[in-house]
Amino acid sequence: MKTNVVHLVEKLGIGGLERVLTTIALNLNKEKYHVSVWCLSKGGFFADKLIEEGVDVKILNISTSRNPVGIYKLYKLLKYHRIDLIHTHAYSAGTIGRISAFLAGVSVIISHNHSVHDYYNKYYHFVEWLLSLITDRIICVSDTVKRFTSETQGISAKRLVTIHNGINDVCSVSGKAIVDLKEELGILPEYTVIGTVTHMEEHKGILYLIQAASHLLRSRKDLIFLLVGDGAQEEELKKLCVNLKIEKNVIFTGERSDIPEMLSLIDIFVLPSVREGLGLSILEAMACGKPVIATNVGGIPEVVEDGVSGILVPPKEPDTLHGAIVELLDDKGKRDVMGLNGKRICDESFNVRTMVDKIEELYDLFIRGSDKKA
Repeated sequence: MKTNVVHLVEKLGIGGLERVLTTIALNLNKEKYHVSVWCLSKGGFFADKLIEEGVDVKILNISTSRNPVGIYKLYKLLKYHRIDLIHTHAYSAGTIGRISAFLAGVSVIISHNHSVHDYYNKYYHFVEWLLSLITDRIICVSDTVKRFTSETQGISAKRLVTIHNGINDVCSVSGKAIVDLKEELGILPEYTVIGTVTHMEEHKGILYLIQAASHLLRSRKDLIFLLVGDGAQEEELKKLCVNLKIEKNVIFTGERSDIPEMLSLIDIFVLPSVREGLGLSILEAMACGKPVIATNVGGIPEVVEDGVSGILVPPKEPDTLHGAIVELLDDKGKRDVMGLNGKRICDESFNVRTMVDKIEELYDLFIRGSDKKA
């Protein structure tokens, strides 16, 4: 008899967390688990993708994790569908999901911690600690996230496990497709493309990349900065480019679903985050054989080996970021070697099968335990 598993998330637009959840849901053993994905508030790109792949997706229209009506509604759904295991993602889903699952008598409760939430106030940390008491295991995407969860939120290390994100081999883009996309975006063939794929939010540090770009473009014009993604800071960052008079060399693509194609255009991938759980877009860039420049924050050093697969720099330092970009611009051989090293590291240590196998081992451990209790 299959185990009924539900993954609970607030929404499923384009983003790293959403991509990880989708990858897990699509790759779990279909002979052992009946997998459903429930979105609290709305669906989005990855919800549509899951539906296309035959995964059961429900939009619950629950707008807040603090509403007792929402908790009761989710409780009733969990009971009705006889869910054996709930796997929640991020704060809102983790809060309402774990409370409702506990009340509904769901046998196994798993929470997935995708980032370092150092901006939480004491109330949020207390809620996370309290809910950990009814959680069988909290998956942390990096050792840094695990350490933060234990030390800052006071959650018992026994309840925590690190399972790094894993990705499929995302880069199988033809040369013609790359040429066509460059034409579409107005990128001349001889230009070097420096780019990122991220949300345009303050903690992603795009401001510092733009400042570094301004410095670089004073001395050379054969560069394009490709910024893929959208978010609250997008318009502000566009205005900054105009003020710095570099808007002709910076392309904001907005939200894109063709991430492998976007990464194929990029010669040097940069992620200047101020905080980061692991950085899924870094893994995707490495899988595409791209050298990476990233900040030495969160779980990034667990992915990028400084001097081997990329260059690590301190956060909020555009001058240091500028220097790292110049180093790779001036040495194509180094770029190529770092790209090859990154692809090897990604293939060996951050592949989908490794991630999903560890999650299945976790599921089975607690499902067997709940069977014994029953």
